[in-house]
Amino acid sequence: MSKAIIKAFEERQRQINEEGFDAVRDAQYDDGELALAAAGYASHVSFQQRYPSHQDAVSPGVWPWSPEWWKPSADAKRNIIKAMALLAAEYDRIERAETAASGAQQNTKTVWSNNDEEFNYDDLYELISDSERQAGDTVYAGEAVMLPPSAFAVRTALSVIDGLQDEAHNFADEASEGFADCSQPQIDLLQGLIDAWADTTLTVDFYGVTSIQQHTVTAEDVEASQ
Repeated sequence: MSKAIIKAFEERQRQINEEGFDAVRDAQYDDGELALAAAGYASHVSFQQRYPSHQDAVSPGVWPWSPEWWKPSADAKRNIIKAMALLAAEYDRIERAETAASGAQQNTKTVWSNNDEEFNYDDLYELISDSERQAGDTVYAGEAVMLPPSAFAVRTALSVIDGLQDEAHNFADEASEGFADCSQPQIDLLQGLIDAWADTTLTVDFYGVTSIQQHTVTAEDVEASQ
């Protein structure tokens, strides 16, 4: 993986935590401003490469905001990082807008069980039909809760860091003391990368069940299942 990807993720976190450019604020820029801002920094990199002795700080024509917000760096790599972070923000904004437009899928649904253990029916009437349940029988209903893949990555960053420290200790024994002693922001950055990888790569096709309640099958239920 290119270091630029890590740096861009770090810059994106800085934009959110230090400058307040979170999802709510980014949602206001629905006319392509974030992409234009990214283009501004990217085009400035081209200018820096062509004219290294002339660092023009004037905002480019594509810049969507006031000139005071245009803050190019003398370091071309830093401007690349800013452009990548802004493009990432635009990607996330578009994805959230698409999800909202299509209707966010609820992460809970009612599931049914014969025995309070295996909640493998999405429909009461299907359960009654398959199991030949009669009026007066007891079945169980619960709320199936599906979590995103990143929910199962809790403390993964710490495990990765511990693994690095163990490998370094195996290689150099006590000489490796202090290796990978990370600050909390560094740990948070690693955890964010792992979370993003999990949500992008993995698929959850299982669920947990909460709020379990008994349900007594009625004659109406039996009739509707036929």
